[in-house]
Amino acid sequence: MFQINEMLQILQNSHYNGIAWGITCILFYLSIYHLIIYFKAKDRFFLFYSVYAFICALNILKYIKNVFFENMDYSILIHLHYPLQYASYIFFALFVLEILPFKTKYPVFYKNVYKYVIILSILFSLIVIGRYAFDGFTILWGFYFYFFTPLSLVITIYTIFLILKIEERVKHYILLGMIIISFASLSVAVLTVGGGIAAINKYYSIFYIALLVENLLFTYALSIKQREVIVDKINLQKKYLNQLIENEIIKTRQNKQLAKELKRKEKEIKLISAKAEEERIAKLKSEFDSEIQYLHLASLQSQMNPHFIFNALNSIKVFLIENNKEKAVFYLNKFSKLIRKILESSRVESHNLEEELEIISLYLSIENIRFEEEIQYSIEKEPAVTISKIKVPPLILQPFVENAIWHGLMLSPREKKIEVKVYEEAGTIKISLRDNGIGRKASKELKQKKSFKKESVGLKMTGERLSFFNQKNSLNYSYEFIDLKADDGNSVGTEVRFNF
Repeated sequence: MFQINEMLQILQNSHYNGIAWGITCILFYLSIYHLIIYFKAKDRFFLFYSVYAFICALNILKYIKNVFFENMDYSILIHLHYPLQYASYIFFALFVLEILPFKTKYPVFYKNVYKYVIILSILFSLIVIGRYAFDGFTILWGFYFYFFTPLSLVITIYTIFLILKIEERVKHYILLGMIIISFASLSVAVLTVGGGIAAINKYYSIFYIALLVENLLFTYALSIKQREVIVDKINLQKKYLNQLIENEIIKTRQNKQLAKELKRKEKEIKLISAKAEEERIAKLKSEFDSEIQYLHLASLQSQMNPHFIFNALNSIKVFLIENNKEKAVFYLNKFSKLIRKILESSRVESHNLEEELEIISLYLSIENIRFEEEIQYSIEKEPAVTISKIKVPPLILQPFVENAIWHGLMLSPREKKIEVKVYEEAGTIKISLRDNGIGRKASKELKQKKSFKKESVGLKMTGERLSFFNQKNSLNYSYEFIDLKADDGNSVGTEVRFNF
C-alpha cells in the first residue's frame, strides 16, 4: 500500500519532480529525429509527425513554466494555448492522412481534408489576429469550442471508420494511440474541471504518460513504414533490372535469328550457284544479295546506339537515387516501349509514317532527360495528310534527329528547339526537320579541330537504305539539307527536308 501511495504522490507532482521535463525532452528528440529522416526519405508523414511531436512538447512546456517561473510574465504561452491546440490537431490529422493510404484508397476524402485544413487555417488565423485587433477573445474561444471542436470530432469519427476498412499493418498502432490519448484527455478534462492549477498539477501526469505512449506507438508505426519504403525501393530496382535483362534477352534472340537467317541465305546461294546456269545464277545471286543486304541493315537498325542506352538507363537510375519513383517508372516505361518498337520494326521492311513519328517522339522524350527537359520539341502535321498510308523504311528519321541533337543543339548556348512538320506541297508529302543549333558549317569546323576524328556512318547508311528502298519499291524518296541563315548571314540552325 505504501508503494502505491508513493507512486501516486510521484505522479501527482509530475510538474515538480522532472517527469514532465523528461517527457518533454523525449518529444523534442523524436521531433528532431524524424525531421532528419524526412530530409533523407522525403516522405511527408515524417515531417507532419515531427511538427506534431514538437507542438506536444511545447504544450507540456507551457505548464512547466507556469510552475517553476510563477513570477515570470508568460502571457505569450497563454496566448499560444488555442493556436497550439489547433496546430496539434491539424498536424496530427495530416500525419494520419499521409502514413495510411488515403490518397489511393479514398482520393476524394483526401483532397477534401486538405481543402478543409487550408480554409479553416485561414479562418482561424484571422480570428487569432482579431483577438488582438479588437479584443476578440470571446470569438476565438467560441470558434474553437463550438465550431472547430465539434466539426473535428465528426471528421475524426469518420476517419476512424475509414481506417478500419484499410488493410494496412500500421493502422493498429495509429488507432491504439488515438484511443489512448483520447481516453486520457477525457479523463483529465473531467478530473480538472474547476480545479485550477492545483488540479492540473495533480492529474495532468495521466495525460503526459498517455501522450508519451501515443508517441512511442507512432514512432514504432513510422519505423515499420520506413522499412516498407526501403522494401518498395528494392522491389522497384528489381523490376528495373528484370526489365533490362528481358530487353537484353530479346536483343540477343533477335541477333541470333538474324545471324541464322544470313547463314541460311548464303547457303542457298551456294547451292543454287552450283546447279543453275550462269545467267540464272547471276540473277538469283543478285536477288539474294539484296535480301542479305536488307538483313544486314535490319540487324544494324535493331542495335541502338550504346551511348544512348547507357545515358537513358543512367538518367533513370538518377531518378531512383533521388527517390523520384514516379518519374523513374514513367521513363522506364517509355524506354521499354521504344526498345520494343525498334525490335518490332526490325522484322519488317517498311512501316507507316505514323509509327515512325511515334518512335521519334519516344526517342526525343528519352534523350531530353540528358538535357533536363531543356529541348523544346514538337511534331505537327496538316490535317489533310494521312500519314497512316505512307510507307517508309523503319528508323529512317532517327539518325537525322540524333545528328541534330548531338552536332547542333548540344553545342549551342541558345534555347534548344526541334520542330518536325508534315505537310503536302504540289502533290508531294514533305517532312521538315528543323533545329536551331550551331549549323553544319560550325559543327564541321569543330569536328576538324578534334584530335580523334570518328567517321560518321549513320547518315551514309541511311542514304543507302533509302536508295535500296526506292529501287525495290519503284519510288523516288529523297532528302536535302538546308542551312538556315539570319539576316546578318549567321547560322541559326539546320533543316532536313524529306520528299515522299
